[in-house]
Amino acid sequence: MGIKEKLIKVMSLNVVLWLLMLLVFSGLLLCAGGIYLLLAAQMTQVQALLITGGGLIAVVACLLLFVALSSSSTAKKTKANENKPVEHNSDNAIEHQLRPLLGNQATDWAKRNSGLAIVGALSAGVILAASPRTRAALMGAAGPLITRKAVKFIDQLTDDG
Repeated sequence: MGIKEKLIKVMSLNVVLWLLMLLVFSGLLLCAGGIYLLLAAQMTQVQALLITGGGLIAVVACLLLFVALSSSSTAKKTKANENKPVEHNSDNAIEHQLRPLLGNQATDWAKRNSGLAIVGALSAGVILAASPRTRAALMGAAGPLITRKAVKFIDQLTDDG
């Protein structure tokens, strides 16, 4: 299975999950609205609103309890799997992906000086977040390069060969 098929599979699963969450949320709101209208005809609006809100809070609490119980059961399974020896590759997959873009010398330097590279990346992020002029200048300078790389990447993904 190529990278294109993997991306399509992951993205389609992600979209389906988000749509399901949206449908559940809208259904929950519509049910709450219906319950409110039903109760508002028989009691005061404030009482109907309190009962409906309390019901929604109870539903959310049940969902949170379910998530907490399921995550604790998976945590127990992962603790059992921690005892097994983990095989580490000497070369990281990210390193293999970055080496063609950065080159051997830059990748080896980043590997030797990982702490300095992290501090540099964080400080560059802070500077870019704080200064709109710097961000605009960088995007103006890097725009054509980013566009070329994006087009090249899309061409590689869509290549059949």
